[in-house]
Amino acid sequence: CALAMHFGVILPHLLQTSPHHWTAHSVTFWASIALTISTVTFLWISACVDPGILPAVASPLKPPVPQDAPMGGPLGYRYCATCNIFRPPRSKHCNSCNVCVSKFDHHCPWVGNCIGERNHRFFFLFLLSIASLTIIITASCLQILLRAYADSALIPGLGPVLSDDSMTNSTGAVHAVTHTSFHSHVSVLERLWYACLSMPLVVLTGAFTLVCAWSLTSLTCFHALIISLSQTTNERVRGVYFGTANAADEGCCHNWGLALCSRRVESRLPPDFSQLVVCDNSTDETIWNSQDIMHATATTAPASSPSSVSRTNSASGFAPV
Repeated sequence: CALAMHFGVILPHLLQTSPHHWTAHSVTFWASIALTISTVTFLWISACVDPGILPAVASPLKPPVPQDAPMGGPLGYRYCATCNIFRPPRSKHCNSCNVCVSKFDHHCPWVGNCIGERNHRFFFLFLLSIASLTIIITASCLQILLRAYADSALIPGLGPVLSDDSMTNSTGAVHAVTHTSFHSHVSVLERLWYACLSMPLVVLTGAFTLVCAWSLTSLTCFHALIISLSQTTNERVRGVYFGTANAADEGCCHNWGLALCSRRVESRLPPDFSQLVVCDNSTDETIWNSQDIMHATATTAPASSPSSVSRTNSASGFAPV
């Protein structure tokens, strides 16, 4: 809705009323289009890319303990009973996705995905794009309101008023006017109120994008901080490195290079989830279908012939097929 207002109402209005202002410049127009495309692109990439999921091990046996590696604590291997793995340091089990994520940052409900080792750079570029876009829209709305405020001085009843510097004589007649103010307290409020009433959609759009710009810019600056320090949101909130040196911190410039320009690690997920699962068939396995269940239900247990039954399921009392 804000984008439709920006491209359909705000920018055309600026071209007519303030063609020389920077918000009406062609560079601002094309920058808005580029930021819109980059925002949508990085949003979808952040949502669809594997964040660094550590595959669970479907086995009743506990995996072997990693050798020559620290165990426990925020900087050591920790066992995840849900995934049945020893997850490496800086990893965490996400309760929303029910998976362990390598270098877990946080779970973003707006993106609908975890932010981790493999998609954090795309999430940061998404924040940078949408924060810049909301700042441009807010500045454009503000320019329209300022123009409407300036034009309100030419409307009868909202023009200049005499200030308190006017001097009157004892008869009440004006003796001298030393200053005519266009910015008295009453006049400013009246003109500002008229400017807002003349552009209600612009006011609503500007107020909405102002709140978004404030929050998104703050979030972007926070992620820029943790990238500079080579930390994650989870580590920053928990205070993992409070009073402890961060072994992953290699300097601000090098940390930015690793975060944005380094080669991404390969996904640990299988390329094809339709692969056949090979099970251990050394022992007999009972396979049931609906017809077998109906047949077994209609047949009483004493009528079953011992010679035709190889094994009995103790939980249900039915003879396996």
